[in-house]
Amino acid sequence: MKVAIVHDWLNTKFGGAENVVAELADLYPEAPIYTLLYAPELVGDRIHPGRIHTSFLQKLPRWLRRRSRYLLPLIPMAIEQFDLSAYDVVISSSSAFAKGVITRPETLHICYCHTPMRFVWDYWPGYVEEQHVGHIQRGAIHVLTSRLRLWDYYSAARVDRWVANSHTTAQRIKKYYHQEVAAMIYPGADTSQFAPSTKTSDYFVTLSSLTPYKKIDVAIAACNRLERRLIVVGDGPDRPRLERLAGPTIEFAGRVNDTERAHLLAGARAMLFPNEEDFGIAPIEAMASGTPVIAFGRGGLTETIAPGVSGILFQPQSVEALVAAITDFQPTKFTAAALTRQAAKFTTAAFRKNIKTYVQKAYDDYRA
Repeated sequence: MKVAIVHDWLNTKFGGAENVVAELADLYPEAPIYTLLYAPELVGDRIHPGRIHTSFLQKLPRWLRRRSRYLLPLIPMAIEQFDLSAYDVVISSSSAFAKGVITRPETLHICYCHTPMRFVWDYWPGYVEEQHVGHIQRGAIHVLTSRLRLWDYYSAARVDRWVANSHTTAQRIKKYYHQEVAAMIYPGADTSQFAPSTKTSDYFVTLSSLTPYKKIDVAIAACNRLERRLIVVGDGPDRPRLERLAGPTIEFAGRVNDTERAHLLAGARAMLFPNEEDFGIAPIEAMASGTPVIAFGRGGLTETIAPGVSGILFQPQSVEALVAAITDFQPTKFTAAALTRQAAKFTTAAFRKNIKTYVQKAYDDYRA
């Protein structure tokens, strides 16, 4: 079984989707990895550079490669130009474009879907509102995303087997692509470096890339109002705006190393997670650290957080609702043993076993 792996891009910080690619690369050590863009300094030694094949977009100037939204008109053509004719199985790891590769009839294309393309579907029109552009640019964005939405819908038909990373994603695939999901396999988190602490401090923590749709401003506003200490871990383009919103009890830690990340999670009273996620790795890491999660009660976190056991789910996605949840939160109701047991359900070991078993069976059925 000759396998190739396709991922949207490897030119951003390693997140949940990139961890999936790294796990797939370990499971199939002979498989090349095709991706639109690649930044070696961000991938590090997680994936050997000799295995990575990039699109023609990699030849563009670096400043342009870092502004992926300007590349959107070229991306469908770029993803379609990969030659995958030599492979029996193509596994696309897709949250936007990778599922659009073209394969031969005898090749099985399995898409491990992190989410359908959110900025043209369920996050529309919020995406265009975040751009803060004039009428002419707004009109251009509408035209571009309308065409991209059509490509996204029709390219979904190129997938032979859909594997969703959560029931939430499976519902979105059915809604937007009218495709049936063959399997649901949680991506899992590497929890080996996280452990509960015998001592916690009086602070809350968020852990996220700092972009508007992550809704970190909701957590900041809630802690401002309650005058509670909040440590914001992560970085991103929304950081200057968030820093302007922050009161004296808000601290920005920026990007931290693995050791500091584990220390901050284990020492927190709770993690605040105000965003709707398709799955969400950070809350799993918090639970593995013995730290409860106060999360927006929609999306993938409704599948990973057990209310009253490993956290609290609040609705709606508002400052008032989060303030009420923090006020009602009683940390003594949560035990490290229960939290770590919940986190253990979503490990990388379980993902590896489940995905490898599924791929082999799907390939055997496809050949038959």
